[in-house]
Amino acid sequence: MKLAILTDIHEDYEGLKFALRKIEKKKCDQIICLGDISGFSVPHYKHFSSRDAHRSLQLIRDYCEIIIVGNHDLNAIKRIPIITDQFHYPENWFRMNYHDKKAISKDMVWLYDHDELSPLYTADDIEFLSKLPEYHILEDKEHQILFSHYIFPNLTGSSKKFFDKMKDYDEHFSFMRDKECQFSFCGHAHIPGGQIQSKSKKLKRLKSQDSKNEMICIQCPPLVNTNRFGEFTIFDTESMNLEFLKI
Repeated sequence: MKLAILTDIHEDYEGLKFALRKIEKKKCDQIICLGDISGFSVPHYKHFSSRDAHRSLQLIRDYCEIIIVGNHDLNAIKRIPIITDQFHYPENWFRMNYHDKKAISKDMVWLYDHDELSPLYTADDIEFLSKLPEYHILEDKEHQILFSHYIFPNLTGSSKKFFDKMKDYDEHFSFMRDKECQFSFCGHAHIPGGQIQSKSKKLKRLKSQDSKNEMICIQCPPLVNTNRFGEFTIFDTESMNLEFLKI
């Protein structure tokens, strides 16, 4: 099965259209979105004139078989994450003002009030996003594959914690083992060119023997064009061929 994986669109409608045209030429069996369709941050993104969360979501709904919710999507629809890391959200979180949220969160979770524009979603958009899962497991012929926006226990990326050291992945690999998953795909970190991580080391590229011996976590590059260019991911579950491609 050939999979195309999109993540971190951040309302970049034009970039998403271009990526989908390139994916169509790859003749993929499924297209998967790992979240953050929403979330235009004024300091970080340059596509202000073409930003369109509503039409981006419509494309994702039309083309993607699996869609995962990301931290910016949760913020857009005012939904508290189910699986949390470090910080436990009070029930009235989205009714609190920015200063109170900043005081009680102690810089552990993302706050969006000060630099993020409203996605201008319709009621139907919000209802659709409210039903999206925080992770999904795809059963292939030989493998089970975990899809999430980020890494367990920060599956939605709502915590400010990023994972870099080997030991940071321990809980995620334990979660994969409990779910009997050989591969994991996530986004959120906006890593140019992506990153491949086994339990014991970072890999420059994926080899079939690696997947036979260890669980593999693949962090996909973002579609949104930030400092260089947007990208998407192609993964063939039979040949184990993994590509990070420019849009």
